[in-house]
Amino acid sequence: MTGAILTDNSTLDVDFIIVGVGIMPAIALAEAAGLTIDNGIAVDAFGQTSDPSIWAAGDCASFPYRDTRIRLESVPNAIDQAECVADNIIGAEKPYVAKPWFWSDQYDVKLQIAGLNAGYDRVVARHGEAPRASFWYYQGDTLLAVDAMNDPRGYMTGKRLIEAGYSPDPEVIADPASDPNTLLKAWGSLVAPIADVR
Repeated sequence: MTGAILTDNSTLDVDFIIVGVGIMPAIALAEAAGLTIDNGIAVDAFGQTSDPSIWAAGDCASFPYRDTRIRLESVPNAIDQAECVADNIIGAEKPYVAKPWFWSDQYDVKLQIAGLNAGYDRVVARHGEAPRASFWYYQGDTLLAVDAMNDPRGYMTGKRLIEAGYSPDPEVIADPASDPNTLLKAWGSLVAPIADVR
């Protein structure tokens, strides 16, 4: 194969092709049922669709997050949201609070992500011994997300701070000599220090 035939029957010369499967949510059944669609099957904070007798969770469901609506395509979200929605189906009335996190192994790099960086206006780099690094995304003074490459301590620190709603001083983050446990301790007993993670 030396090319790709596009939907308009034109041909594009290519050396290789990458196919992304599942990037669009499966909403055909929901549309046929007359449910509200908004970047997937629109649900409220409890997982209920526009039809109060129908619930949805996972990659196909968009839900309120901060001041917007998102759809998370990740295993942790699919599990956590489904558990919350199952509880709500039997009357728990517990809103789903997403704690986005992701990971990927790319050759010799372990990428770990906590939070969502949409809306950031500043990125603070924290470099360790190569190839260890993390990038901390801020919107104003608020920490939104952390991307960590071969830096599990940076990832766990960022994840715990984000989930607790605390935003460390960017200057402290930028200092490679600062200890992640110090960052956690600075925010009190609600954020437990982490053990040494390699």
